[in-house]
Amino acid sequence: MDESNRSGQWQSSFGFIIACVGSAVGLGNLWKFPYITYENGGGAFVLVYLIAISMVGLPILVAEIMIGRHGRHNVFASYKILSGNKWFWKFVGIFSILTSIAVLSFYLVVAGWSLSYFFNSISGNLLSQTKETVDPYFGEFVGSGVKQILYHTLFTLLTVWIVIRGTSGIERAVKFLMPLLFLFVLIIMIISISNFGGKSAFDFLFSFDLSKITAHGALQAVGHAFFTLSIGMGIMIIYGSYLPNGKSIIRASLWAVFFDTLIAIMACFMMYPIIFGNNLNLSASTSMLFTTLTVQFNSLPGGQYISAIFYLLVAFAALSSTISMIEPLVSYVAEEYNVKRKKATFTGAFIVWGLGLFSALSLGANPVLTHFKFFDKIDFLASNWGLTLGGLFVATFAGYVLPKKVRLEELGLKDNSLFYKFWLFCVRFFAPLMIIFIMLSELGIL
Repeated sequence: MDESNRSGQWQSSFGFIIACVGSAVGLGNLWKFPYITYENGGGAFVLVYLIAISMVGLPILVAEIMIGRHGRHNVFASYKILSGNKWFWKFVGIFSILTSIAVLSFYLVVAGWSLSYFFNSISGNLLSQTKETVDPYFGEFVGSGVKQILYHTLFTLLTVWIVIRGTSGIERAVKFLMPLLFLFVLIIMIISISNFGGKSAFDFLFSFDLSKITAHGALQAVGHAFFTLSIGMGIMIIYGSYLPNGKSIIRASLWAVFFDTLIAIMACFMMYPIIFGNNLNLSASTSMLFTTLTVQFNSLPGGQYISAIFYLLVAFAALSSTISMIEPLVSYVAEEYNVKRKKATFTGAFIVWGLGLFSALSLGANPVLTHFKFFDKIDFLASNWGLTLGGLFVATFAGYVLPKKVRLEELGLKDNSLFYKFWLFCVRFFAPLMIIFIMLSELGIL
């Protein structure tokens, strides 16, 4: 392999940490977490999610970065080299890359919506929307094949523009995007609570009714922990492969989990006061950001500008994740086919863009794809099953295949340290058993 085709290395520990945070914090926090928390009854789901992210998500995140740094290659090659060329682990490497392609393909479509709504907020086109017109307006937008392909393409090109520069481009982008994203979330949250109050949102999020916990909700919690932390699809293996020796994997992972969870909770406090204050119901995860909230922003003082800031925030959050999600495919193409990064990036982007057309046209533009509900199916299969299986493979590999010496060396710990014992217990027993139990329950076997 020509080493010049690799992306490079992170310039600093901060650069790596902010890149991990940027990959973790995205539409999953602003679009998905508030909806699935609402759908699963609030506090009970939050409790399961916190357990999932601390005892499943965090340990597997650490494991992925560890595999990447020790492998020093793309996802496929890292599994191949570290497993001694075992066919099953080579398959796992390909499976992870395919999962990242699937997730990114529909993610770019939703990301494109944020660009459209930002432009329409700035121009004032959204000011005339009411409760009666906002759903048909959104329906007309997603049902337009031309508009869907246009914004899907624009966001793909925006992602390519950053990724083509390698780690330096990614690092510069997230150092700019992340502070702005946090500031925008904070501003909208304060405006929302100031106008509608936050007590109902607090009670909903932190009142734990354990009877509302279901196998389906638990699967969604684990699947979302993987989705939001970008694990199970090789992203953190790639990011870890660019991490110099001596930089703390554990510290970066803890910061990523902390900020990811913080912004997810802040997003709920950004949206729930508006929802509960107006006795609104959420009908669909894909449309919540673009229907329910649009009308309420218009009712606030300076609503046009609040709306514009909000959709710019959504675009920033999406971009911070898309630039990481395409990296497993780009690095695979560059290294395995020995091509320059520029060509690998355009090749990878074209593959993802092509698959994304099926999602873009399945929301009304194409009758066959709409009837098949392609968007919903690829979202469910990739987010809940692909990522979860990918995480199970990572846990198994790190816990049983990697030598003990490698694990301790990469973590910078001794075998009697408390964190190492906790991590090893999670990746060897708790995470795999929890994933298998939830999957069997979801399938109706248990």
